[in-house]
Amino acid sequence: MATSSPSQSLREDASVIASRAAMATAALALIALAALHVLKPELDARRTMISRYALGRHGWVMALCFASFSTASACVVIALVGRVPSALGFVGLALLVVAAVGLAMASLFPMDPVSTPPAQMSFTGRMHGVSFLIGVPAQVLGAFVLSLALVQQGSHPALPLTALTVLIWLCLIIMIGIMAMVGPGKPPDPNGPERFIGWPNRLFMISYGAWLMVVAWPLI
Repeated sequence: MATSSPSQSLREDASVIASRAAMATAALALIALAALHVLKPELDARRTMISRYALGRHGWVMALCFASFSTASACVVIALVGRVPSALGFVGLALLVVAAVGLAMASLFPMDPVSTPPAQMSFTGRMHGVSFLIGVPAQVLGAFVLSLALVQQGSHPALPLTALTVLIWLCLIIMIGIMAMVGPGKPPDPNGPERFIGWPNRLFMISYGAWLMVVAWPLI
């Protein structure tokens, strides 16, 4: 009867701990996001991106939310190291590392007020924009590539991973479409498509948090 080596046992224990940490921090991120809708009811959830919660009163809760998403992403990477030996899996893990960095930057650098002219943006506001450009593409690509790798090797159920990955991509496509319609140089329209930007933005992060938990669960 084969027995595992001490190093293998240590690696398995670390994977379980990281998976539990990923579950806990992803849940914390979702709880913090939900709490902000109670703490800051003055922001219309339909019309505002979640980054605006970082401004003013209770802004630290939004920072906690982004930091928790970042930590959950990093913990999933730690849990899966050595468990997805394919090249596809390696690429997926690398993308999740980039996503964790982008989310950590979003936590550290809150956005400027929406009315701030581009020429007057602060260093923090510019870095928040960089965090968006880094984190969001890495999230959607990482979810797609890593889901494909996990399903191919048969270690995770295909249906929830596929459904959540499709939802993540769909939310991003809707956000890009709305942003294209209300981009710079176009006058604000209270009854225009911008009144819907908040929903796909929130559903994007909720889907990503759920995806992290689905990936971590079988490893516990």
